[in-house]
Amino acid sequence: MAKAHKISGVKPLGSYRENARIILPQKIEEVYTWEPFIRDAARREELHNMRISIKRLRYTMELFRVVYELPKVCSKDAVATDDKRFAEFLAVIVDLQSILGDIHDCDVVLQVLTDYTCQSASDAVVLDILSATGKDGIDRLIAQTRETRKAGYQKFLEKWEQLSAANFKRKLLSFLVT
Repeated sequence: MAKAHKISGVKPLGSYRENARIILPQKIEEVYTWEPFIRDAARREELHNMRISIKRLRYTMELFRVVYELPKVCSKDAVATDDKRFAEFLAVIVDLQSILGDIHDCDVVLQVLTDYTCQSASDAVVLDILSATGKDGIDRLIAQTRETRKAGYQKFLEKWEQLSAANFKRKLLSFLVT
């Protein structure tokens, strides 16, 4: 798992709002460092690292949520609008984390099943049990898990492309630093 990027510029005596404006953009940039790898389905580790970076962004956003609930203007509508926009941005982050989590779950299951069948092939007793109980079932489970992963990966790519086309990163950064 990739280590979190070091955050620079935090002001210990600065306001919560000021530090949110420093930390959150850097967390967003950390997520986007993994973007060059996402169009290769075989880059499992990088996809997992992107999920971890998204998770860090999510929890950091949740930590600073109170900053975006504070009135920027002396208007009740402005507060509701800011909170609603923040919730919408956060929902996108949560969705990306979930999709990438499902992909990673498939990767782990595939690794376990593949390791098991490779080990079983060299173990005559286990091989006899598998042939009696249904090695075909394990092969079907592997095939089904691969299909589930493929569908999840496609869903992630489509979502990422939609967000890119809608300038999600720019809009999120703009919202968080203003």
